[in-house]
Amino acid sequence: MTKTATKPHLLPLTALLLALAPACGHDGEDTAATATASDIDADTDTAGESTGDTEGADGPTFWQEVAPIYFERCVSCHQSGGIGPFALDNFADAQTWGQASAAATAARTMPPWLLRDDGDCGSFRDSRALADAEIATIAAWVDGGMPEGTPRTDLQLPEADALSGPLTLKTPEFTPEIQGGPFAEFDEYRCFLIDPELEDDAFLTAYDVHPGTPSIVHHVLALPIDPAYDVGGGMTNLDVIEALDAESPDRDGWPCFGAAGDGVEVDNFPVVWAPGQGVVHYPEGTGTRIRGGDLIVVQIHYNMDRPELIGLSDSTEVELALADEVDVEGIYVAIDPFLDTLYEDEPAVLPAGESATSYTWDVNLGAWAPWLGWSSLKIRGVFPHMHDYGRTMKVEVDPGGEGYSCAAEVPRWDFNWQLQYFLDEPLAVAEDGTLRVTCGYNTEAADEPVLPGWGTGNEMCFLGLF
Repeated sequence: MTKTATKPHLLPLTALLLALAPACGHDGEDTAATATASDIDADTDTAGESTGDTEGADGPTFWQEVAPIYFERCVSCHQSGGIGPFALDNFADAQTWGQASAAATAARTMPPWLLRDDGDCGSFRDSRALADAEIATIAAWVDGGMPEGTPRTDLQLPEADALSGPLTLKTPEFTPEIQGGPFAEFDEYRCFLIDPELEDDAFLTAYDVHPGTPSIVHHVLALPIDPAYDVGGGMTNLDVIEALDAESPDRDGWPCFGAAGDGVEVDNFPVVWAPGQGVVHYPEGTGTRIRGGDLIVVQIHYNMDRPELIGLSDSTEVELALADEVDVEGIYVAIDPFLDTLYEDEPAVLPAGESATSYTWDVNLGAWAPWLGWSSLKIRGVFPHMHDYGRTMKVEVDPGGEGYSCAAEVPRWDFNWQLQYFLDEPLAVAEDGTLRVTCGYNTEAADEPVLPGWGTGNEMCFLGLF
């Protein structure tokens, strides 16, 4: 079922919220982002020569040693008709791109998986990261002339991951305009109101987002709001939204930095999409509640930082998988104290011209449990987010006075592959438990100090938690 946003508000739209899965990996999970040959740093001119002989190879062959790795980790994207720029599901293409593939896997830029995966900094499900031995096998195959080996038919292509019968929310065809200013130099943030027409409470267990024009869509949020919530001054959430919408009567939606717009109260961020994501599945048995009667605000951050992007329009679809009940109810929270300094007299800034600079923040997580109405708190997933100056992020947790330990780390940030990561086992946090995040940046390309902000030219040190 599909519903579409209307102006000034409320045509039925499909609504559903949060679930994230890494891109281009095994188990059939796919990515919505389009890979390019530059992602692989291809240099096929130096590829080793091979006769394709099936016998006589002393080292690894394609079909016997390399193909099983590719079919497990790579071919959900890199197959004929897939979103990858070339296929790796057959010998001829794999040989052509062998040198490039060996270089990309050695640099760990492919398969896309930004977190450390050595077992010393959290353990996450559905990892796409290659083991050192797998990387060495690919390198040895290339160095050995890329022999084919004996063809085999037992390797199966994974099925593309897709939601079954989702509730689909669709934003109107909209042409964004640059807002300008220090926080939106090439950007516009626009919100659209959609009624999912839910009579009873439901739980979001998975979601997928399909930008109509990916080149201008920087991120997408889907936020359930209680339209009758009293925000003060005799106004409800819906009153505030209608007032914001009325400020631009000739355009769909309303301007909205941050979340759902100035004065609109939001208590959950269940759908967070950024480039590189595919279908997102919450951990089995979990979900986040959407109340019956809630409306959905879809916020889209448009970025037009190149002249050819100005004037393009977009209509984005958000697919939500809903369940009547779950074993464990969760909530998605977004934390960025660096961004929060915008509301202080002197916002924090990153110095320009630095090859390495950083910002660190910490919060008392355990104190949130009573506020949420829970007796305890468990972290089940993380979503790291920075912009173009970002280089690294380290997440440390002190569960309750034992001292900090590494929970997740991004050693090589890549804006084009932003994924949500779910822990193999939830991390329990006591009342005095603390979270500490350190973001590293390279600002050599900046002419002026870099302000925190939502614009692509600004920076964030954002961590989503489920």
